[in-house]
Amino acid sequence: MIQEVGKVIEVFIPKEYKNGQLLDVMDRTQIGFKVKTNSQTYEIVQKQNEINANIMKNDLVIITKQTISNKDFIEIDLYEGDKDV
Repeated sequence: MIQEVGKVIEVFIPKEYKNGQLLDVMDRTQIGFKVKTNSQTYEIVQKQNEINANIMKNDLVIITKQTISNKDFIEIDLYEGDKDV
C-alpha cells in the first residue's frame, strides 16, 4: 500500500453510458477528480458516495494505491493533517 498527499485541481462528472446510451448528467452516479501530488497527476473516477461527495477543488487529499488479487485500486480521502503519510 502506498499513500501520497495531493491537491485536487479539478472535480468533474465523467461520461457514463447505460445500454450504449449516454446518460444525462443528472442520472450519472460517478464522480471524478484530478489530483496533483509531488510525483504525478492522477485522474480518479469512483462511484459517488457520502465521503467523496464532500471533496472539493483545492482540498488536500490522501491517495491510497494498493493491489489486491492482481487488481489495482486507488482510493481518495480528505487529508486532515493528522495521519502519517
